[in-house]
Amino acid sequence: MRVSKLILDIAKLSLGIAFTSCGIVATFKPLPVTAAEKITFSLSFLGEFSLSVEDMEIFAKKGEITSEFAYYANFLDKKTLQQLRQILQTSFAVEPITVYRLTNMPMGEDFLRRLGNIIYTHPQRNGLYAIRAALILAAGEPEGLTAINFLRHFPTDEMQLNTDLIFAIVKEAESFFRYKDTSIKAIAEQAQQEINSQTRPDFANLPDLRQPGQYQVSQETLTFPIDDLRQTAVGFAGAYDLNVDIYAPKGLTSSAPLAIIAHGLGSQRSDFAYLAEHLASHGYIVAIPEHAGSSSNYQEAFLRGEVNVDVSPFEFYSRPRDITHLLDRLEQHPDYQKLINWSQIGVLGHSFGGTTALITSGAPVNLARVKDVCDSDLFTLNVSLFLQCRANNLPPGEYDLQDDRIKAVVALNPVTSSVLGIESMQQINIPTLIVGGTMDFVAPFIPEQAHPFLWLTTPDKYLATMVNGSHFSTINEENIAGINDFLKGFRPDLGRDYLKALTLAFFEAHIKDSSEYQSYLTAAYAENISNPELPLHLIQSLTPEQLELAYGDTPPTSPIPEPIVAVASEQNRDILAEIKQTGTLKVAMRTDAAPFGYTDHSDLTGFCADLAVAFGDRLTQELNTSTPIKVVKIPSSVLNRFELVEKETVHLECGPNSIVSDREEVVFSDPFFSSGTRFLVNQDNAINLDLDSQLEGTRLGVLEATTTKQFLQQNYPNAEIVSFESADGRSKAIQAVRDGYLDAFVSDRVLLTGEIDRQGLGRENYQAIPEQPLTCDYYGLILPQGDSQWRNTINTFLHEHAAEQVFDQWLENYYPQAISDLDYCQNQRKQ
Repeated sequence: MRVSKLILDIAKLSLGIAFTSCGIVATFKPLPVTAAEKITFSLSFLGEFSLSVEDMEIFAKKGEITSEFAYYANFLDKKTLQQLRQILQTSFAVEPITVYRLTNMPMGEDFLRRLGNIIYTHPQRNGLYAIRAALILAAGEPEGLTAINFLRHFPTDEMQLNTDLIFAIVKEAESFFRYKDTSIKAIAEQAQQEINSQTRPDFANLPDLRQPGQYQVSQETLTFPIDDLRQTAVGFAGAYDLNVDIYAPKGLTSSAPLAIIAHGLGSQRSDFAYLAEHLASHGYIVAIPEHAGSSSNYQEAFLRGEVNVDVSPFEFYSRPRDITHLLDRLEQHPDYQKLINWSQIGVLGHSFGGTTALITSGAPVNLARVKDVCDSDLFTLNVSLFLQCRANNLPPGEYDLQDDRIKAVVALNPVTSSVLGIESMQQINIPTLIVGGTMDFVAPFIPEQAHPFLWLTTPDKYLATMVNGSHFSTINEENIAGINDFLKGFRPDLGRDYLKALTLAFFEAHIKDSSEYQSYLTAAYAENISNPELPLHLIQSLTPEQLELAYGDTPPTSPIPEPIVAVASEQNRDILAEIKQTGTLKVAMRTDAAPFGYTDHSDLTGFCADLAVAFGDRLTQELNTSTPIKVVKIPSSVLNRFELVEKETVHLECGPNSIVSDREEVVFSDPFFSSGTRFLVNQDNAINLDLDSQLEGTRLGVLEATTTKQFLQQNYPNAEIVSFESADGRSKAIQAVRDGYLDAFVSDRVLLTGEIDRQGLGRENYQAIPEQPLTCDYYGLILPQGDSQWRNTINTFLHEHAAEQVFDQWLENYYPQAISDLDYCQNQRKQ
């Protein structure tokens, strides 16, 4: 069962998800001690009034309106009453354990929390936990999950509804649906204008691009081992296998263009096998990678309980990296390195795959907009936001994952409004085709495709609109068997034909530069192949003013959102030029932070020392200097690390620096390591510390001027905090724990372990508690403000082989714990 299908089922019932004990559900189904006997409606202008659940059940089962219900039914027309009864009668055959798994995932809990502002047990008390309990128990009833069973299992004697908020949502929905209708009309009018202004070819005498090409097609599956972070079906890992289906034309006599297809969330490589075969028959090599952390195989593992993460935020990073890794491996493959024309590469993706394709094509993940949109608990009808908001848990950084080898991109039903936003969409500078269906309830057409089309600034842009098309209107026939009832009337056979023609024309025109195919990329051609059962429009231009004029009022959602990303400070330094002129790279590094930086026989050593040397070698090559760049290593501490950079004493500072947002005088590189706060205790004292208490009277050691000290002051104000300031403060603090002077020393786990290893004290003599980190810390290099080129140079270097070698040498032993911490931190629930 697809994630998208399950989301639609839940949306139909208009209830949330997420729940209680898995064991209880799996073993028995208890009757609730209390159950909702009435629903209380709260209206600001009428106060509160109630309706019994029994009256609603009678209406659902028999269609009878009781005298109490009659008062409220008089406010509803006949059609609305019929719809209400249909909703009350609708049953979903789903196992309680499956409901538990789905609703206990972060996306489900986010949905429940927002829904809990509408359905609650007491005024101002979010109904999340009550809703999840009722859903999981109702799913165990013989007749399945129904609205009545949900009400019967609601764990209080009444369920309260914020009717004002419901009415506001309904009003918002009515306005939005009217805006969608007028926008579709505006698109149709724009298509007609383009038809009138274009020379119309005689399409009857042109090749039909919906038909197969001249080549027979071969298919094979390749597996490439990849060393990179990624969520997999066996957990978060630092290496994985990338499985790829390759479709190739038989009998090629010269190199061929390459098309890559990215599947959607919970989908599989075969979703677009028909399109791969079609393109291959026309002379394309087509590669479809499996995105291991969000495929159908992964979804099934999640539903079986083998992994605990629905969608890792890291998928927004890993999916584009899959495409880059695929290109790298194919460039090295003995067969395909010569078969592929490496100047002719395009990418196509569906849904989450469409987002993946856009990210890889130049639209960076927009953490600032994600935070702005997703920190709200307001209920939303755009279910794609629950996926997009997963990116809110990504480590800080600039996620520019563009692969310059890609020359054109097709995005089918992509989700874009928040995870990319206007700021990122404007950065795409290659030909782009966006395809959407106007009846897409998973990735709604207006906010996720139509408005983002307006944001594109690339001169070669196209918007294909399938009127009445759904989220699944282009997926392979065999792969939508489970949702055929939902797709009745959506004519996916037509959608597949449209996609075959438009994709082939788009790639021919913009990957192979075949100008004769431009005539297919016109509103006239779309009209020529359009079927009244699934009307197709293709336009190359649209303005916000056209949408506003068609709507006749201020749109319910602005076509051009307000900018939220702060304008970057004016660049006033050229550090690369300074280094080239002086021949010197100045790097500050810690002397008290093994394994990152420490002194060994008076010499600075550790990860940072070797990283600085490798970076100096890299700059020597990049700057093409006559003599090697000299690397000057300057000692730093927690007290002066920011000052050294701010006063331009050094070009960067390397150490375990937690990336924070309140340091305006400096900036940070992208993260290069992750860790989290723990309490270091000796083995005899571990049982005596209750971290859920205030730790009153407990002696806790901490380094001065660290984010860890701020954490202790905020969370354990009654503890006795002992600060250590000197360069050997960490060493002294660990000795104090050993000697019993401190009950615990509090720091990041990697630094605790690194110092124990440096001193040879034996990890077995200490314990770091708790198992999961109390804070999530991402380490970045400290850099001067005002030179974006310098920051980009360093971020690029951190991903290069030379930096990875240094990482492996010094941090490999700490890597498994770092991966575990990163996995935990990505998937924390919102408190």
